[in-house]
Amino acid sequence: MDLNKWINLIKKDLKEEIRVGINDPEIIVELFLEEILKEFDIKIDKIKDIKSSKNILNYDFYQILILVNSEKEEDFSIVEEIRKKSPFTKILIVSNFLKEKDIGRYFEEGVDEVIFKPFSLNEFRARLNKLFKEYYLDKKLQKIAIEDGLTGVYNRRFFDETLKEEVYKALRQKYPLSLIMIDLDNFKWYNDNLGHQTGDKLLKKLGRALISSVRDKIDKVCRYGGDEFTIILPYTSWKEAVIVVKRICKNWEKEKDFKLTTLSIGIAQLIKRGSLEESLLDLLKRADKAMYQAKKDKDKSENKWKVDEDSIKLILNEAPQDEVELFQS
Repeated sequence: MDLNKWINLIKKDLKEEIRVGINDPEIIVELFLEEILKEFDIKIDKIKDIKSSKNILNYDFYQILILVNSEKEEDFSIVEEIRKKSPFTKILIVSNFLKEKDIGRYFEEGVDEVIFKPFSLNEFRARLNKLFKEYYLDKKLQKIAIEDGLTGVYNRRFFDETLKEEVYKALRQKYPLSLIMIDLDNFKWYNDNLGHQTGDKLLKKLGRALISSVRDKIDKVCRYGGDEFTIILPYTSWKEAVIVVKRICKNWEKEKDFKLTTLSIGIAQLIKRGSLEESLLDLLKRADKAMYQAKKDKDKSENKWKVDEDSIKLILNEAPQDEVELFQS
């Protein structure tokens, strides 16, 4: 594949904007880069002082970062910094031919490619092609490993690992975290009476409805198993999670092809319960219990959600039952 095809795959398959960053004190390599990428809709960020611009890497996303070394200095510390913050970013070092003895150390530090001056435009293009190709394949493999192949949401393995990480961070940094558990009612009826293809279509529709109802790159929608889904909501109290659930129900009600299916939803907020493992299992148990309570109490023709009572007591402080019921759908 040529450069154009790899760039299109990153845009269309990974759904990413192409961004390339370059630190070039002499501007020469920058001109080469602009010449190669001028036919594509690619943003080139010109980083004048890479050391004082490390904060850029906290929020800017690059597929490729190009570091052009000066005559006086070879800086390996910035490579380690980039690798920590952006593990998938490909790093290309442009160096002087006389410093070829350092090439082994570059790769030890995590550099993906090194090119020595002088080089031709075609050689530079070939290196960029290689890096875009490797970037795409790395991200594609990661996507396969963590994504549910049918619905496009995260899979159970990703959920188990991520929930533990998010619970740990929430407890340590003392911010709220909520968990939503969702059961798709009447799914077995669809599979048994209308066939597995219709059942698959139903699950795909729900996956899209859930993704469209949450914050991109913050909240994590996962397929827990079969017809059950979960959503991890960092920095979110149970009251804020209720807003998300109402949005989910509204979006699902728009799916007129599946009028016979409804959602049973449980909501729970993280509460510290001794150890990390105890807190995690307690959160799962309370969200699951709330979901089955919603299923038990509901009318078959409506979506229903319940908030775990221990979560409500975080705010209501042992409120009486009639007050607790005000927060249930």
